[in-house]
Amino acid sequence: QLATPGVAVRFGVPFTEYDTVFFGAGAEQTIIGTTVGVPNSYVTYANSYGKHSNAYPFTIGWAREERDNPLVPTRGKYQRVNLDFSVLGDVQYSRLNAQYNQYFSLTNKFTLGVNAEVGLGYGVKGKPFPVFKNFYGGGLGSVRGFEQGSFGSVDITGAYDGGPKRLNLNSELYFPVPGSGNDKSLRIFAFADAGNVWRAGQPMDPADLRASYGMGLSWVSPVGPFKLSYGLPLRSFAGDKIQRFQFQMGTAF
Repeated sequence: QLATPGVAVRFGVPFTEYDTVFFGAGAEQTIIGTTVGVPNSYVTYANSYGKHSNAYPFTIGWAREERDNPLVPTRGKYQRVNLDFSVLGDVQYSRLNAQYNQYFSLTNKFTLGVNAEVGLGYGVKGKPFPVFKNFYGGGLGSVRGFEQGSFGSVDITGAYDGGPKRLNLNSELYFPVPGSGNDKSLRIFAFADAGNVWRAGQPMDPADLRASYGMGLSWVSPVGPFKLSYGLPLRSFAGDKIQRFQFQMGTAF
């Protein structure tokens, strides 16, 4: 049994037309009620931090928005850097996440989007990076065509643990649905993705990257962006979990 109650407050403060800085603070408690029948990573965590542990994370971030439209971008770029860390309480760690994406208007109807994201996490004072702060990869928002969250370490119980290091590389070519004119709220896209998640102590070797390609449909619905994709593995390894059809609601990448 696992419980993770907590509370957090986060503020975004614009300081130029394009730039926003973020500040946040919170308090979290992790309670592992039993170590029987749970993933082994939970047992390892309990051995390092105890079955009841507290963390007080702080967040500092920056984002620069220069896209012409965040929902249906055709040109411009978006950048962000986020650092969250806990230096008080039982659990102490630091985690950095950075993203860069850019859109190019190739013609009036064709748009190319590229995206790169890297995440790095570290434990401090000789303690391991807490498993509950791991990054996950595979699937939407990472490498489509692979099962969601299936990259990185796999517990001896078969649970996916993710890892403290992550890299995503994505590209999408958008074009209108035939017969829709130049309606950018409903578009077809072709994509190519690459990425992986690495465990602590494992180098971020490009030879470990998984890759995929495919096609999809993007629709800006009344309740938000919606994507349906069909992906095929371009580079996979034995034991990888394949999931060709996937859909998501959320941001552009």
